[in-house]
Amino acid sequence: MTENFLRLSGVVTEKPTFKVSPSGVEHCNFTIEHRSVQKEVELPRNAYCYMPVAISGTLATQLKNKLSKGMQLRVSGFITYQQSANKVGKLVLHAQYIEQI
Repeated sequence: MTENFLRLSGVVTEKPTFKVSPSGVEHCNFTIEHRSVQKEVELPRNAYCYMPVAISGTLATQLKNKLSKGMQLRVSGFITYQQSANKVGKLVLHAQYIEQI
């Protein structure tokens, strides 16, 4: 097995959406905005990104009435590449752990 782990903190940018799949699995999707200053080659560098987040199953059910726009979260999980029907691709963080900060 190869490593695939990402931990990112940020602010929820829009109201999370919840859906239930035909098989009865609950899914939640939202985006977090991350801003920080990181050190690179001993110099400060502004780091900024929007990261789509997907939550599925029990964790999505537990967080259904707790997540909202503007919340500060620390999210960790694995990343995948998703491609839409029009061939536009993006990385998505599939959350396995979420903590409000």
